[in-house]
Amino acid sequence: REQELPPSAVTKEFLEAAYTLMNALASNFNTCELVNRILKITTDGIRAQRGAVLFAGSDGGLVPCADCGNVHVIRNGVIQASDLEAIDISNTVAQRVLKNGENVLFQSALTDGVVDSSASISALNLTSILCVPIRTQNNILGILYIDTNIADHKYTQDDLLLATAAGNSAGVALQNARNHRALLEKQRIEQDIEAAWTIQEGFLVSDWPKDDPRFEVYGTTQPAKVVGGDFYDFARIDDDRVGMLIGDVSGKGMSAALTMAQLLAEFRLYAAGAESPAEVLRNLNERLVTRSRRGLFCTVSLVAIDLRTGRFVGASAGHHPMLLVSESGVATTLEASGPPIGILPGISWEDLKGTAGPGDTLLFYTDGIVEARAGTTVVPTGGSTVEYEIDNLKAAVHANHGSDPRQLVDAVIRDVHQFCSPLPPHDDCTMIALKYRGNGSAEEPRSW
Repeated sequence: REQELPPSAVTKEFLEAAYTLMNALASNFNTCELVNRILKITTDGIRAQRGAVLFAGSDGGLVPCADCGNVHVIRNGVIQASDLEAIDISNTVAQRVLKNGENVLFQSALTDGVVDSSASISALNLTSILCVPIRTQNNILGILYIDTNIADHKYTQDDLLLATAAGNSAGVALQNARNHRALLEKQRIEQDIEAAWTIQEGFLVSDWPKDDPRFEVYGTTQPAKVVGGDFYDFARIDDDRVGMLIGDVSGKGMSAALTMAQLLAEFRLYAAGAESPAEVLRNLNERLVTRSRRGLFCTVSLVAIDLRTGRFVGASAGHHPMLLVSESGVATTLEASGPPIGILPGISWEDLKGTAGPGDTLLFYTDGIVEARAGTTVVPTGGSTVEYEIDNLKAAVHANHGSDPRQLVDAVIRDVHQFCSPLPPHDDCTMIALKYRGNGSAEEPRSW
């Protein structure tokens, strides 16, 4: 028999318990501690025999605490951790509270036949059950379930009022704890991202050489998500030869940054003693295949130019072709002669050759440039997005062919951003350019 009992006067003990509860939950962000405090203060305040807190599962059932994997239980004032299977509660009452958000008070539950004794906490002799939702403004997070099998112990409307206050306060406190945890996780991720960018930025060239009148070089990367997988590099092979590299590691974040850092370190090591760019790619590939996990790979292109003659040789592993920019136009060269590195061992790539004249520029770029999406274009149903593509890149490059490398790269980046406006580019935008000024020599180059 569910009874509508007349409310009694609110006692001093009740007010003290309510104040203690709210004060205890105000600044605690530990879920397990919060639940234990809820149980302890509430059951002390209403002199309850026993109680438990269970949480709402995604399937509409009840589950234990996600933090510890146990059900928080109190028996005769002692907090305990219990397995879900060891907790016998009235599913009738629990589901009524969980689904409908009701505050339920049953008196003499056993004799009324409302609660199946086999589904109760003690399975015998229940005299009173009290159950309230642990709610937030929009959701029910779980239930506070209290019962007793003491013959002359029946919970009252005041007890229900305190339990209801506990459930409401607990809901707010637990939601705050979850929000606090999410904030900490977000801060941790941001710290990881900052650390990854510090790693990446520290390996990328920022102090470009200016002591050789035969060439100018400049590169930049603009990660789409603070830390990207793109990278570039520049190397002095010897007094008369320089090389530049560009690459794009699959994935983002810390793993991509660490892979990029290691690839750059190995490139600088292999470039010093290699016979050709293709040999450098073979060495980088074997190293990446050995340590690669979860399908990590990298597109990469490398070119070396002899500053005495303008002759260059390069190789590309699955990367976009290089652009050779001259007054007469923009030509593509150094097409990929094999797959990205890191996929299979024993792969070989082909060295391709060409010549740059005085005033010509060699330009590398990543797919974030040519695959940049137009931000203002309305895509029809079943259609595709409009991308920047190679033709727009060639037009922007040719319009700025007389500029120095930094001016050229900056002009292209501005054009890409204007194309994507009002949205930013969705992928990393990376470029490196080398302008060959020449010195009139006709000497034959050495090896590569």
